[in-house]
Amino acid sequence: INNVRKFKGMNAPEKVSGPKTIKIGNADCWDDVTPDFRHYAGNTLHRDHQGRYDQYYTNQTGRNDIVGAKIARDEGNLYFYVETAEKLTPKTDRNWMMLFIDTDRDKSTGWNGYDFIVNRVSPKGNKAIVEKNIGGRWEWEAVAQSKFAVNNNKLELEINRNVLDLSGKDIDIEFKWNDNMQ
Repeated sequence: INNVRKFKGMNAPEKVSGPKTIKIGNADCWDDVTPDFRHYAGNTLHRDHQGRYDQYYTNQTGRNDIVGAKIARDEGNLYFYVETAEKLTPKTDRNWMMLFIDTDRDKSTGWNGYDFIVNRVSPKGNKAIVEKNIGGRWEWEAVAQSKFAVNNNKLELEINRNVLDLSGKDIDIEFKWNDNMQ
């Protein structure tokens, strides 16, 4: 475990860039935001092959191949960015580009530790739906709408800190992008 980065050829973790206001819809604003969380392309390939003994595996759920993500912040908002290997599918697709956010870093709260979800419900116009977890199960309650923009293979979100109960606090969160979760 100690040498995974060395053997897999991963880059050293980047320093976190300073606070920055992002203009949603202008993906160039993200050029100097770090860290840049990179992921290899090609993990959404559809599977259709013989397994062990009489097992046969079919999985056609791979869709938007996430290859990078970033997060930025200023006094009032958090900004999320995700990039895919190819053009994003339509926002009306089922289970499209969901963002899970763990704001308290406590795995015993929320759904699998995640306190908020964005895009569980398809966006309306240029607004994404932000929902808060209720009771630790797969139950969510809409708490806000957030500005978002899609440009080819890039998706950006702006969420007010107050919505995430993060006003006046240092930011120490976890987030995860997921597309087409079954």
